[in-house]
Parts: sequence; structure tokens; C-alpha cells
Amino acid sequence: MERITEQEKKEFQSILSVIYGEQALKWNINFKVLELFGRLIKTSEACSRHMDLIPRPFYLGNAVKWVSKQARNAVIRHLKNGGKHYLLCLKVTGLHMKTDFIMASRGL
Repeated sequence: MERITEQEKKEFQSILSVIYGEQALKWNINFKVLELFGRLIKTSEACSRHMDLIPRPFYLGNAVKWVSKQARNAVIRHLKNGGKHYLLCLKVTGLHMKTDFIMASRGL
């Protein structure tokens, strides 16, 4: 198994700090943390797909036209976001995994 370089560790700490705050900058990045990160991304995918489907605010006017436009835009948003995740989804999913990340960073 290939070692994780210091640069890679700093990059992952930086990414995780967006989700978990400054405490992630002190975590020891190891393969178990990287596996959890992969699980975090995979788990938050469904949330991000659903966020694309949420209609945007209603405006006064023709309701049928608004619904039709929202449906088209939801499909477009979903296609444009291919591979991207909403930060909200990462944070909510990450909240459920925080203890796992802390334990993994300590080698437990």
C-alpha cells in the first residue's frame, strides 16, 4: 500500500475542515480516514441529487408555466452538478460520521 504524503494529508485536512471546522486540521490523516471520506461522498450523493429537484421560489404569474419551468430546471441542475455535492449535504452527512472520523484519525 502506498504511503500518504504530507501534502496529501494537508489537502485532506483542508477539505475536512470545510465540513468539520478547524478541529479537522489536527486530525491524523490515515487510510481509515480516507475510506470514511469516500463513504461520506457516496452517502451524500443521494442528498445532492434530491437538492437538485427542489423547486426554486415561486413568482407571481402563471402557476402551470412555473411548474413546467421548475421541472426543466431541476433536470438541468442535476445534469450540470454531475459529481458535485451540495455543502449542506456534506455537512449533514458528515455530522452523522463525525465520531467515526475522530476515532479513525486516532487509529481506533
